[in-house]
Order: sequence, then C-alpha cells, then structure tokens
Amino acid sequence: MHLIVSEIPEDGIERELKIPLSLEGIVLKEEVQVFLKILRFGTKVHIDGCAKSGASVVCSRCLKEFSYPIETNFSVEYLPKKEIMQHREHELMPHDLNVSFYEDDAIDIKGLVGEQVLLTVPMKPLCKTDCLGICPQCGKDLNTGSCTCSRNQIDPRLAKLKTLKESIKKGN
Repeated sequence: MHLIVSEIPEDGIERELKIPLSLEGIVLKEEVQVFLKILRFGTKVHIDGCAKSGASVVCSRCLKEFSYPIETNFSVEYLPKKEIMQHREHELMPHDLNVSFYEDDAIDIKGLVGEQVLLTVPMKPLCKTDCLGICPQCGKDLNTGSCTCSRNQIDPRLAKLKTLKESIKKGN
C-alpha cells in the first residue's frame, strides 16, 4: 500500500484505512485501523496518524498468552531520499528522529504502520504488573499458587561467593 507524493493535494488529505499486517513475534487479532492526516509542502510530506488493533502476546515472566491492546498516535515527516544522499555526513538532531525518507515518489504506508505497531508493543510484555512468573526449578506458574521447591538453594556457579561472604564476616 503506497501513497503517491505528487498526488497529494496542497490542502492535504485524510484517510481512514484497515491494514492487514503480519509482524514477526506479534499475532494481531484483527486488521489495524488507521486514521491518517497527510500534508505536503513541496517535496516534504508530514503524516499525523493513529493506529488501533489488538494483539496476542506472550508474558515474559509466566509464558502465558494474553491480549494486548494497541493504540498509538504518531507524527512522521518524509523527505525524498535523494535529498539526504547529497550530503555525505549529517549530524542527527533530536527533531531528526521523526524523519523518514521516500524514493520514487512513493511512501510505503503499510511499512509506516507496521513500524509504529512494533514500537507500541513492549520488548518484555507482562500479563500484569505484579506477575510472579514461573518457578525456575519446577516450572509451576507462581500466579496460581506457590510450589514446594526450596528457596534456599544456591546456584552452584555462585556457591564460592557464599564462602567469600562468610570469610569477610569472620574477618570483621
């Protein structure tokens, strides 16, 4: 799904779209509903948008799948790629973080929306903020109750540190 830059009128356009996306690591439950307000100033294009959908993600602590609502507002400026290619080196400023580039008079809307959806989903999603996760020894989901595993067990790789700690206490 591409937007042709030269076809954007001077007073801009507004688009409401439903975009089917397939993203790695995220299962979207429905198409992404997108509202875009697009303005063109010569070769510069400014897009304000809102994207909404629902995803199914896996909790990074308890490994259970849960629903995660996706709702994001974004604002991106597009410049022709040839404009940046004229300069060999360019120092990035804070306002450059929301600048992207297009070539061949076309902007990939599906790519823009996919990027914004990916930025919305946390790197380590949690089903709830106080998720207890799973027991590292038996694998029981600690959100459903405690297990009978000993909590005093020391990782064999760290056992020497315990003797160091005890020898420091004796030295004081």
